[in-house]
Amino acid sequence: MNISQLISDGENFFNISLFASALLILLCYAHPVSAAEPIGEVIFSRGAVSAQSSGGQIRLLGKNAGIYRSDTITTAQRSFAVIKLNDGTRLSIRPDSVLAITDYADKAGEESAALRLFRGGLRAISGFISKRNPDAFKIKTAVATIGIRGTEFDARLCAADCAVDAKQAAGKKTATPSSVVGRVAFIRGGVTAKKDGKDMRNLTRGAPLYETDEIITHKGAYAILAFRDQGRVTLKPETQFKIEQYRFDKDAPESDSSFFRLVRGGMRALTGLMSKRNPEQYRVRTAVATIGIRGTGFDLLWLGPCTASPDCGLVAAVWQGVITTDNDSGTKEIGLDQIARIGAVNLSPEFLDAAPVFNVPRPDTVDVDFENLFGTESRSGTEQGLYVACYEGHCAMFQEDRELDLGAGEAGFASMDGQQLVRLERIENFQRHDVYLNTINELFDTLYELLDDNVIEETEFECVVQ
Repeated sequence: MNISQLISDGENFFNISLFASALLILLCYAHPVSAAEPIGEVIFSRGAVSAQSSGGQIRLLGKNAGIYRSDTITTAQRSFAVIKLNDGTRLSIRPDSVLAITDYADKAGEESAALRLFRGGLRAISGFISKRNPDAFKIKTAVATIGIRGTEFDARLCAADCAVDAKQAAGKKTATPSSVVGRVAFIRGGVTAKKDGKDMRNLTRGAPLYETDEIITHKGAYAILAFRDQGRVTLKPETQFKIEQYRFDKDAPESDSSFFRLVRGGMRALTGLMSKRNPEQYRVRTAVATIGIRGTGFDLLWLGPCTASPDCGLVAAVWQGVITTDNDSGTKEIGLDQIARIGAVNLSPEFLDAAPVFNVPRPDTVDVDFENLFGTESRSGTEQGLYVACYEGHCAMFQEDRELDLGAGEAGFASMDGQQLVRLERIENFQRHDVYLNTINELFDTLYELLDDNVIEETEFECVVQ
């Protein structure tokens, strides 16, 4: 009997009891896996969990068992496993799942990892492969591909089973709103971000942005940032820009706040809805003045302290509306088409004839699809397809020519027919409260208390151990 004949292509199911019985017989007579370097190991296993090598060899996976490139891992009903790969990636594989490791390399400069989820679900905390190379780690399914870009997320291929789980999870505490305040609408070259001064991450197009993020554009690189209120900011090369505070609720203008800081370099800003309904709550802080707005498009360039060089201070140019400058000299206005320099925190703006040269596009000249970046739809949790929930970092869903980016607290859905790829209003409860997927961060020796006593006990697999 060939175990691969018992595994469907992700769209059909087989009788679990028959599979478990056949699996046990095969495991009792299976030959050891050929010698090879493992790419990871099992750190917890419960019930009937097996792996089939590319050569057809089948083995039962218990604690400390090796995981190898080209393994296809199968969990039976009420069985699950937690696996750790060599790059630090952790995978919690839920019951009735089939997951294949089609590629894996963690050598510096050659990082790559590709997994294929045929059925079921998993939760992942990515390791250094996705952190070193954001495009190197992918999980493929029949309906969409998931890109792992330094994150914690889960994926669930749903048939009728998710409708049952959704019913059982009804009434539990729902997910909090997404913490994503903006996204990278366009990027060229190397751009990084760090939150709260730590955890540096590489940004890509569509990458989520959060409060307290500090974005850094490297030499020759620039980025256009888009925010929920439809504001935009272009950062020139070698710029350091911080999102100190950002709060926007389209139904609650009284809660608006948008406070940024230009640490070094230059920015070109086009304000959004917040500037129209609550302009007093938009500020850009710099070393010599705080900039306010009146429905505005403007440029800021920080040239450094005015010590020996005359080419110094903060240069501001207005190409739409009016801005104000506030420092120890008082509050002053810079109007449309005016250019001014502020040399120190105690000096008023000095008007100039020539605007600073940026060599990066003004944000109002670039089309931004805000619906794609921030739009959401609702789902009942019972529609069949792929559900992806992102808890930390950045992941993405791909369908041929379509891409959907997800940040912390966001979820996406891809339909079985490949016609729908949408960001959901919230993470569904059947994912967020999945006891099996939550095991990725549990103390594994206490997990038996979480599960049904009818789970097959390990003693029934003695033939395999012997």
